[in-house]
Amino acid sequence: MINMLGLGYKKIDICVNDCFLYYDEQSKNLTACPVCGESHYEPRNMAAIREKNVLRKSLWYLPITPRLQRLYMSRKIAEHMTWHLKCCEDADEVIHHAGGEAWKHFDETHPTFAEEPRNVRLGLCTDGFNPFGYSATPYSCWPVFLTVYNLPPELCMKSEHIFLAMIIAGPKSPGKNIDVMLKPLIDELKELWTNGIETYDSFRQ
Repeated sequence: MINMLGLGYKKIDICVNDCFLYYDEQSKNLTACPVCGESHYEPRNMAAIREKNVLRKSLWYLPITPRLQRLYMSRKIAEHMTWHLKCCEDADEVIHHAGGEAWKHFDETHPTFAEEPRNVRLGLCTDGFNPFGYSATPYSCWPVFLTVYNLPPELCMKSEHIFLAMIIAGPKSPGKNIDVMLKPLIDELKELWTNGIETYDSFRQ
């Protein structure tokens, strides 16, 4: 159903040691990790030589571009996407990220981006947990979320505006190699930053 809405996901193979993604067309055909040498697939004995290869570990990536575009398909939400522009003009205290020094510094550093208030600003967060409880076999699940900071606080913290971008699952946490796991998301964000994407604004029409 979500594929029909243009909101699908990608399953990406990972090295069992979390040090490499079989991400592009060239690396998908590798039989072993070029970093640590571990096999791409589960070892097989001679009796199972004709069976299909079994992946050792994968992550699930949900592209964010279509969901960001959908924010502007709702007239009401599209109107709120520029709320941050004037929210802190007369405020005596910081009520939103837009009133913070980091936001102001970003605007000064990237004035071209800042001059279009409809450009989307995102916050990233992640944390791991064991979905089977601490008494079960050790297992790690790390969801990666993106929050839309254009919206007012009462909206940007609602579940419908917090996007699940990635699920990293396996017997152990990615640890310091989480930057390797984030490559698909970083690549998409870099593409949006460099080239952007045209989107229909249902509020301004």
